[in-house]
Amino acid sequence: MGIAEVTLEKWSDIHDFGRRNWLFRGQRSAKWDLRTSIERCFEREAITGDARIALEAELLREFKRTFHNYAEHIPERGSVLEWLSLMQHHGAPTRLLDFNYSIYVASYFALETADDDCAVWAVDAEWVMGEAVEAMKQAGKSNAGKLQAKTSEEHEAIAGEVLFKPPYVSSVLLLSPFRLNERLRIQKGTFLIPGDIGSSFMDNLRSQAGHELEDRVLRIVIPARFRGEALEKLHYMNISSTSLFPGLDGYARSLGIYHPAFRPIKWKHNE
Repeated sequence: MGIAEVTLEKWSDIHDFGRRNWLFRGQRSAKWDLRTSIERCFEREAITGDARIALEAELLREFKRTFHNYAEHIPERGSVLEWLSLMQHHGAPTRLLDFNYSIYVASYFALETADDDCAVWAVDAEWVMGEAVEAMKQAGKSNAGKLQAKTSEEHEAIAGEVLFKPPYVSSVLLLSPFRLNERLRIQKGTFLIPGDIGSSFMDNLRSQAGHELEDRVLRIVIPARFRGEALEKLHYMNISSTSLFPGLDGYARSLGIYHPAFRPIKWKHNE
């Protein structure tokens, strides 16, 4: 069955979907499914089957071997989530899919460069993790249950076992590295991670019971006609590239998305 979908009738309706304990991801096209960067890499290079697993391991190995040339802090060898998070942050293909806990931040990312209808994907965090852990346990990965506890350094080793050792289980895990980089912290970010990269992210998601229910997964379509109003409202909520990407690059990037000069306020002066 397909994914439930709703289209906003007015921008203010977005407030109705800001649910507690839900995850959100903005995408600039409402037509797109969810796909990881490494999945796009596999498709572009026509890599299939077990070769996908081997390539992911090789990319991670190469990143670890080279990272010390560019940074002083080196993660522990077994901190797989931290390593993958750093790869994701710097643009390497990974199985991580960025989500966050703010529907408004997700909306900004959807609207920022959209030139047509865009979308925010909403996922029930408790449901997605619960289903994934149960699937892992049934496959013999009993340690997976520990991933539902408060994030700790132990999660890094467990995630390495669950994600990188067979059997590879179709599922979608909600995980964050123990050490958060600046961008993850500021954007209230986390990751959804497929358990089997031999299959697409959507196939991993569809393997979980209840994925077709609106109170589990929902694609919220934002019509293109709301873009100007939405970006203006988000700007005055202090949600822009300036706040989400600290530094001059973020500020400069924000100037082309929305600035009060686009629609200046016309003040009335007493004569």
